Amino acid sequence: MRKFSKSLSYAIKGLFEVFRTQRNFKIQSTFAIIALTLSFVLNLEESQILWITLAISMVLILETINTLVEKLMDLLHPNYNPIVGIIKDLGAAAVLIAATFSIVVAVVVFGGRIFNWPPKYGIIIGIAFILFIIIGSVKGGGNHDR
Repeated sequence: MRKFSKSLSYAIKGLFEVFRTQRNFKIQSTFAIIALTLSFVLNLEESQILWITLAISMVLILETINTLVEKLMDLLHPNYNPIVGIIKDLGAAAVLIAATFSIVVAVVVFGGRIFNWPPKYGIIIGIAFILFIIIGSVKGGGNHDR
């Protein structure tokens, strides 16, 4: 039990660190609190709460991993390195994908409950995101040859 307690204290220390140092994690945590509070107030169904919780967890987990990767890359390569820039961009992309997923879930769940929107509105947002990626890629949005 002592090992578990020590491991838990390290994990909590890591959570405090990412919250204290990462502006995006603070913003995402604020949205998470709002979404969970809204879930409670709207008395959502179990499956809806699970989808909201999954979306929140994905964003916060990936933001934490992204922070870990950035710190590790800064430690290993303190000077500018274009490969490190690509690695950091990929971590940020993972967070963006999770954030988009969370927006789709929020539109489907909250939009349906509050505004009686059909689920297809969430699909429209997903399609718009994918088109944004395709159009941005064609126009050279991912070029790191600085």
